[in-house]
Amino acid sequence: MTMIRLRHMVGLPFAMAIFCILFAGAVCHAVGPSVTAAIDSSQITMGYRTAIKIETIESAASPSHLVLDKETFPGEVEVVDWVYGDTIDLGNGMIETQRALIVQPFDSGVYTIPPFMLVNGPDTLRSKALTLKVNPVDVSHMEDINPLAPPARFHSKWYDWLPDWLTEYWGWYLLALLIIAGGVCGYLIYTKKVTVNILPQKKRLPPDLVAFNRLNELKDAQLWERGQEKEYYTRLIDILREYLQERFGINAMEMTSSQILKALRSNEETRLPQKYMEKVVEIADYVKFAKVRPMPDDNVRSWQNAMQFVEETRPVTVEEDPEKGEDEVRASDDKFSAGKQ
Repeated sequence: MTMIRLRHMVGLPFAMAIFCILFAGAVCHAVGPSVTAAIDSSQITMGYRTAIKIETIESAASPSHLVLDKETFPGEVEVVDWVYGDTIDLGNGMIETQRALIVQPFDSGVYTIPPFMLVNGPDTLRSKALTLKVNPVDVSHMEDINPLAPPARFHSKWYDWLPDWLTEYWGWYLLALLIIAGGVCGYLIYTKKVTVNILPQKKRLPPDLVAFNRLNELKDAQLWERGQEKEYYTRLIDILREYLQERFGINAMEMTSSQILKALRSNEETRLPQKYMEKVVEIADYVKFAKVRPMPDDNVRSWQNAMQFVEETRPVTVEEDPEKGEDEVRASDDKFSAGKQ
């Protein structure tokens, strides 16, 4: 009886020690580096896809590389995609990573998937090899089997010949062109080099008729009669400047009085009538710059000289007389006469 108790007391600590050693070894083995692979379905029909799930346990401080031997991988099984799953922290500096390899076979047969290798420096771990059976498509229930379709022809468009940098970013190029075109149009309109008529415009009167009408308006304003001689001669000279610009293309608005007279003397049509313009400019300069008050007769005479200058430089109309067969030059003096009245 005493011997049995002694054996029992000696065996119990020994058994517990053995159990602790085995448990510690199992734990150490569980958290060590490893690589395992499993296939979802070992038998599939050709053309269908299946996933090979791969789990790796490695050190977080020194990550390993998962390698697939492409030389031994069966060529009949096509690799479609790699899918990366969760990464789990196992503690004690170890992590578990889950991956999946999507494969798709297009030929029937039995294929061996080679082991996946987990490489960490000189150490390499391998998973077990897998077997995949691919069953052919059952065509016994089909009523007819269609022949292979001919190769499809590619119908090219005109924009297929354009370079990729143009077809991919054509919207930005179009926007840049619109901005540049808008800037150019805005500059031309702002500098008045181009006139934009949004509303229908009336037919423009000839420059001589415009000048006659403005001279008559100036006369009716009676500026010099109210002591506004400077305003009177300023408007009178501006009317003649605009007339020269519209009639002969002389940029008189940007010229001085001497430059205007020089331009008139060099023009064949204005060489003789320039004497009327010279008289008007002379009195106007005295009034505007020397602040001289001219006599009433000088004001009337300046207006008449301006009218006479426009009259003698206005274009003449040439009409052909079909009965006599010769040209007649007729100056339309009715509006000029009406302006003098």
